[in-house]
Amino acid sequence: MELGDNETVEKIVVDVCARKFLLYSDLGSTRQVVCETTEQFMDVLEVVTTRAESELIEYAEISVDVK
Repeated sequence: MELGDNETVEKIVVDVCARKFLLYSDLGSTRQVVCETTEQFMDVLEVVTTRAESELIEYAEISVDVK
């Protein structure tokens, strides 16, 4: 996967709770994709999991708010 001119994605962090994706490039830049709905999130997740190499994908830890 490529980000821009001569940039290649090195890591994708999927944050299920926040419905966002963080893409890290080999040149040090970071891009964030925030999904407004669960449907958008699932659509982007499908693209990520079908097109990106599995070793590039990481999942953020699930945060639990205990009261």
